Parts: sequence; structure tokens; C-alpha cells
Amino acid sequence: MTYRLSVDVGGTFTDIVLFDEKSKKITVTKSPSTPEDQSIGVIEGLKKIAKELKLESFSDISYFIHGTTVATNALLERKGAKTALITTKGFRDVFEIARQRRPHLYDFWAKRPKPPVPRYLIFEVYERVLYDGSIEEKINEIEINGIIEKIKEYKVDSVAICLLHSYKNEINEVKVKELILKKLPNIYVSTSSEILPEIREYERTCTTAVNAYLMPKVQKYINNLIEKKDSIGVKPNIHIMQSNGGIMSADVAAKRSIHTVFSGPAGGVLAGLYMAKLVKEPNVITFDIGGTSTDIVLIENYKNKLTTNGEIGTFPIKVPMIEMHTIGTGGGSIAWVDEGGALKVGPESAGAEPGPACYGLGGKFPTLTDANLVLGRLNHENFLGGEKKIYLNKSETAIEKYVSSKINLQIVDTASGILDVVNSNMCGGVKVISTQKGYELRDFSLIAFGGAGSLHAAKLAETLNMKKIIVPVSPGNFSAIGCMLAEVRYDYVRTVVKNITDISLEEYYNYFNSMIEEAKVHLSSEGYEEDKIVTQGIADMRYSGQAWEIPVNVSIRISSLKDLTKIRKDFEEIHQRIYGYILKDEEVVIVNLRLSAIGITQKLQIKPEKLTSKKINDSAIKGYRDIHYDGEYRKFTIYDRYKLLPGNQLIGPGIIEEYASSTVVPPRSHVNIDAYKNIIIINN
Repeated sequence: MTYRLSVDVGGTFTDIVLFDEKSKKITVTKSPSTPEDQSIGVIEGLKKIAKELKLESFSDISYFIHGTTVATNALLERKGAKTALITTKGFRDVFEIARQRRPHLYDFWAKRPKPPVPRYLIFEVYERVLYDGSIEEKINEIEINGIIEKIKEYKVDSVAICLLHSYKNEINEVKVKELILKKLPNIYVSTSSEILPEIREYERTCTTAVNAYLMPKVQKYINNLIEKKDSIGVKPNIHIMQSNGGIMSADVAAKRSIHTVFSGPAGGVLAGLYMAKLVKEPNVITFDIGGTSTDIVLIENYKNKLTTNGEIGTFPIKVPMIEMHTIGTGGGSIAWVDEGGALKVGPESAGAEPGPACYGLGGKFPTLTDANLVLGRLNHENFLGGEKKIYLNKSETAIEKYVSSKINLQIVDTASGILDVVNSNMCGGVKVISTQKGYELRDFSLIAFGGAGSLHAAKLAETLNMKKIIVPVSPGNFSAIGCMLAEVRYDYVRTVVKNITDISLEEYYNYFNSMIEEAKVHLSSEGYEEDKIVTQGIADMRYSGQAWEIPVNVSIRISSLKDLTKIRKDFEEIHQRIYGYILKDEEVVIVNLRLSAIGITQKLQIKPEKLTSKKINDSAIKGYRDIHYDGEYRKFTIYDRYKLLPGNQLIGPGIIEEYASSTVVPPRSHVNIDAYKNIIIINN
């Protein structure tokens, strides 16, 4: 027997999934996350699932893929490395100048967040690469050696190098890196020509600096995990999820840490896209509520969108990533009352330690999980399949002390109010990526997952007037399952900045060919032959004079000027949908050309089962429970999801319970269990 292993570390729990390649059976479990060293929680989860399956040896594991929040947490909590920045003379204040926008327009006391590199660790050098890549002034070794001495004096762990126009010619950056590593061979070094070789000084500097800031932390974590997994006999190399939905080797992830900042949520999007194709729903919104946040992604015509305009901790992250909207609200988000007496939830989270009050681990503040427990939506006698004991009285005490007493409401009404606040925030989050961008939500279904996604999905879909709700099997482990659908992927970019009419066919070909050759080198090192590599081209385009670009899918091989005309037409169609107009007489500029190179891997496959009777077997009904819903208590039927069969139908109100989540079925809502054992909820 051989197994494919997937691990997804969240803010509260670490999800472990084993896929039996012979029987095609999926086994899932959870273990508490260990924020101080996530590798501990991973290994504990591995031991737990091995015990459940009675695995005698971890040598049966043939593949290991991992989604991690190490980089995300290090950046948000400002626990990265002591980092220095080397930049061109005159560009020391790029962080302070940024884009000259105020964080809060009407706040006279608004302060910008502290940059990842303090000003005293930013060093300027006399050098100059011109906009066309020609060298006007080379690196002075004596000057660099002086900077190296200061780096040693300040005990810097990592260095970012970002020199002017290095995206056109990297020679000066390479020289600085060589000189640093010659004298400080153990220090971490990131160059912008490796991390982000494209135009825009602030974004390029920031992305490179953040990569340097994260490298030591990510490298340490990966080394710890490799050491621990080797010690228990897990043989395969680790692949790390990227923010773009692809995977890369652990060695590359350590060097390109910036590509892992949205590593965890990406797996859920892949799983949602895969499920959308299985159930033939081309337009869906994935809705993932974890322990600390909610991630929302729009999928149109079976395609999710990528962006290079991401942001985390107020810093621009200009690497390709799945376009998602994240809300700082999850199961562990703390409810509180502001100075004006308004009820708020999040963004502060109880996390894995100490966790919600109901966990009994020292958490004293009320969370979203506590509110769901008080309202009866969670079974305190069967949380995580009975593995974890939770305490209703501790939830009630926390809500009463920190919220109810301050707003003069009964505990149950306060808990209901907490859900109302959360649901309102989540509805707003869905609108950000849908109606605010011209999409009609009546054309979309909601795929709900994460530990708490299916608790809130029905109310959300009802409020937003969406088609239906799809709750997949094991929603609490769905992101980890999705990691098994990922393929090895590398992204490349070349800055062009030319009117589309001024680009020759040869020039267009040369840009893409240089990236293809680079991709072949990277993917061949991963074991992929040329015939196993798939490529996709993208052009960042805008009208002349505009400040920002729109990504447009383009062909890598074009044979005539008519193809360039088609590229312009495709750009204008997207511009019309987003902004409502096009400029017929305005020049169109290609700013960057991008290439995505994908190595095709063997992926998880879920097979449909034969539909059985519409009637539910009596053994699937666990009993009844009074649930507070829409301002009153109602008797809900409690179902065991594992005993619901494909073809079964039921009508709400009900709660469908399983190992790591519960699904709320509102009164009068119709539920079908489809051939893939999805819960399909249709609101009346």
C-alpha cells in the first residue's frame, strides 16, 4: 500500500489527509496547531493518523505536499528576521514615500505601518543601470565591503538587494550578492532580479525585502520539518503549496518564501474548482472559514483568477497569487464591545493557544465558536468526533462577562448578535469580489468548507440570493484535500512597456522564449521532461496614461500582426466589463509579459457513486436538539453525515454532523446528497 500525504497548517488546527492510491480512500484527521514550531503539530498529526489506520511504517507514504502559514504569521506578527536593504543612491526612503497615499484619508494622526527594514539598516550604493539595461556605473567593491562590515556590526540575518532598473540588467545586483556571500557565506540574500524582475520601484523593493525578511524563518521551519519527518521514516521530499495554487520543492520555497504567503488557502480553491467541475457548476464562490480568517474566491466558467496586486500586512506582494478576499474573522475570532457600545468580532483571534473559551485551555474571551456552541449549532458532546471535550458553561461565562454585561442583552441574544455581525461582514466580503466587480450572484453557487464554513453558508446564501450551497465531504479538511490537486508551477515575468503596435513578432517571441528556457531548467530539476510541461502566457496591459494594468491571457506563439490585434480586443473586452468603457483611439501598452509553466502530476480523483433511495435510513438520524435560529428556539433534526447516502433527500430544519464540521440546514430548505456525497442545499 502507498499513500499520498497532504498537510495544511491553520491558525487553530493542522489538517492531515492520507489518500490510499490503491483503494482511492481518503482518511482525514486534525491535530492542534503549534504556533511556536508548526512542525511539531504536523508530526503529532502524522502519528495520530498512522495510529488510526494502523500503519506499521511511514515508508508507505510516497508523496508529501504541504500548505503552511509560517510566512503569513511571521509577516503579520512581525516576527521575521533582522533584515538589511541595499539600494541605489537616492532611494533610501522608498518605504516612507511608498505610493504617497494616506492609510486613512481623513485621519490627521494616521501612521504608516513600520516597514520590514528599519531605516538605519538601509544602505545606499553608487551604481547606475539605465532604463534600457545599459550600465552607466558599475559596483564599487570597496564601498560594498564597507557596507558588509556594517551588516556584520548590526548582526543582520538577511539582506535584500534592490537596485534601479535591475529588471532590465541584473549584473550589478549579482555582483553585490557575490561580494556579500564571499565574506558572509551563511547570511541569507534576496535580489529583486531573482524575486521580482519587473517595473515599479516601491512594489519591487517591498516584495524583495519581505522575501528576505521571511527567508530565515521559512528555512528554519522547513529544516525542522525535514529533520522530524526523516526521523520517523517519512521518505519523500516535501513539496510546498504556493500562493498561485501550484507547488514547488521545499528547497525553492526556502529561497522564494514570498511565494508561500497564501499557501494554505490556495489548496481550498483548487478543491473548490475541482468540485465545481464534478458537479457541473461553472460559476461558484468558494467560502472557507478557518480558525482565524475567512477566504472568499470567485470562480467563473471553471476558472479562478490570478493577481499580482496582492497585499498582506499593508505591504504589496507583487507575485502571482490566487485572487481572493480575506476577512479577519474565523472560528477563533474574539467578540468585543467598542467604546461606543457597538458589538464587534475580530480581527484578533484566540488562535490555537489558548483557543476559544469553550476549549478549556485558558482562553477567557468569547469567540465565534463559543457563540455557535451557545446557540446549539455545535454538539459539545461530539466535538471533533468526541476527540475534544468542550465546555458550554465556559462559553456562556465568557459571553456574559465580556459582551452581554456591556450591551445589556441576554447571553443567547448576544450570541445571536455575534453571528449577525459575522454574517454581515461575510456578506460584504462576498460582494467585494462579485457584485462590486459586475457579477450577478444569482448566477453563482456557494461551496462552503473550512471548520465553520457550513455553519454559516445557508444564511449567507439566503441573504445574497445565491443559487445553491454545496458542502463537500470532509469540509474541515478540504484545503488539505485540495493540495493533492496541485501541480508543480513556476511563474516568470519580463518588463516590456511598449505600445502594442510597436512590438515586433520577433521581440514578442524572444521575451517568451527566454522565460520558457528558464522554466525548462527549473522543471527539469523537478524531474519533468519537456513534453510534461504546459505553459500559459499573460500580458499586463493598460491604455497609455493609465496607472495600473489588467492581466490578459495571451498566446505564447503568435504568427501575424492580426494576433496582436486580437490581444488588444481581448484587453478591451475585459476593460469594458470592469470599468464600463473602452477608448477606441487610445494606444494600448503591454507593460509586462508573464509565463506560467506547469509540470503535470498524478492527481487525486474522486469517483461518483450510484444514487440510492430518496428516503433516509432511520440510523442516519442521531436525535433532535433545540437550536436558536432567527430569534427563536426550534427543534432541529440531527443527522449523521456518514450514514447519509447518495440520492437521499431531506427538508430542514436540521444539523448534519461529521468529524470536523456541522452543516446548518434552515427550516424548509431542501437537501440532496449527490453522487459525490456532497450536501446540496437549496433555499426556499
